[in-house]
Amino acid sequence: MSQKSLKNSLKNGPTEKGYYGEFGGRYAPEILMPNLIELEKAFEQAINDKKFIDEFEYYLKEWVGRPNPLYFAEMLTKKIGGAKIYLKSDHLNHLGAHKVNNSLFQILLARYMGKKKVICETGAGAHLIATAACCAKFSLPCIGYMGIQDVIKQSTNVLKAKLFGSKVVECFDGTGKKGVLKDACTAALKAWSNDPDAYYCCGSTIASFPFPRIVQYAQSVIGREIKKQILEKENKFPDAIVACIGGGSNLMGAIHEFLDDKEVALYGVEAENSAALTNGSVGIMQGFKSFMLQSEDGSETLPTSSLASGINFYSCGPEHAYLKSIGRVNYTFATDEKAFEAFQLLCKTEGILPAFEPSFALAKAIELAKEMPGKILVCNICGRGDKDIDTAEKMLGDSLDK
Repeated sequence: MSQKSLKNSLKNGPTEKGYYGEFGGRYAPEILMPNLIELEKAFEQAINDKKFIDEFEYYLKEWVGRPNPLYFAEMLTKKIGGAKIYLKSDHLNHLGAHKVNNSLFQILLARYMGKKKVICETGAGAHLIATAACCAKFSLPCIGYMGIQDVIKQSTNVLKAKLFGSKVVECFDGTGKKGVLKDACTAALKAWSNDPDAYYCCGSTIASFPFPRIVQYAQSVIGREIKKQILEKENKFPDAIVACIGGGSNLMGAIHEFLDDKEVALYGVEAENSAALTNGSVGIMQGFKSFMLQSEDGSETLPTSSLASGINFYSCGPEHAYLKSIGRVNYTFATDEKAFEAFQLLCKTEGILPAFEPSFALAKAIELAKEMPGKILVCNICGRGDKDIDTAEKMLGDSLDK
């Protein structure tokens, strides 16, 4: 599973200094540099260590439950008309989301490095649950940092993490009243900088190099499975792949294997009010250069919001910024309203309860499918919606009984 360099391939990854074109890098405080350099060296050693990779692949199969199905959504396809819609079923993973692919890899890496505890950040809580469960599995203490607004909104996920033995630290912004994913990231990085025995398990393709590459490597199993499964089912590549994006781990996992296959259109779907790739500008913050929702002078981030906590983020991974700059991936957004409509439609046509996050991708997939008769479209359902049913109940109100 080590990545070999291919001439002119978009899958080659960053430069030695961690850049994807002009994006990425290692804009970190001096106190974090030893941690990042140590991590980079350990990562490169691990992916070239057959014993390490064999163990990772063993637990992906036996504990996570991979490969998961690439499922033809026949009733949804009939309802929408147009393209055949396939759903990549990462919601069926152990723990209910794609996040476990990355957490498993990084917790094995933490153990490989001899670290004594694990620190992570989280938005919707899926990364926290996955990291907490992996830490429980491999006997490592876990401390998760989570914005106070998300702690309240995603209380079920907080409880799950605590059941796995994790400590959950509530994080706030400068006002001391609010707190979302970016505030959790800041707090987690600060904690890591002060603890040489800790491993920071980054949940997305963000932050300073080598984190974007590590998370891309771990999540690319999604796209490799899609490629194998669609060839078995259709004897051809899909015409389009659609996935939601906040920081970018889910989308990168789904599309990385297809970056060199120019006949496959790739779509990343942001939330309307946290659409950094659609509406942001280039900036540097939290250790990396990318598109960000920021003030004109770049001194602070702008407020964001989304029905889906996991994609409520002011920026995106640097590899996504690069892919936008060269036009390889189509980045767009969906509204909360359209995502919620798609959420309900999948429930009623396929008996699948998606998380709010992939519902944004599904909204775009439905729109695209109508324009693609005779074509094949894959949408990654990166998480299941158990965590969102309380919010859905409040939004639907009395209409649930009609």
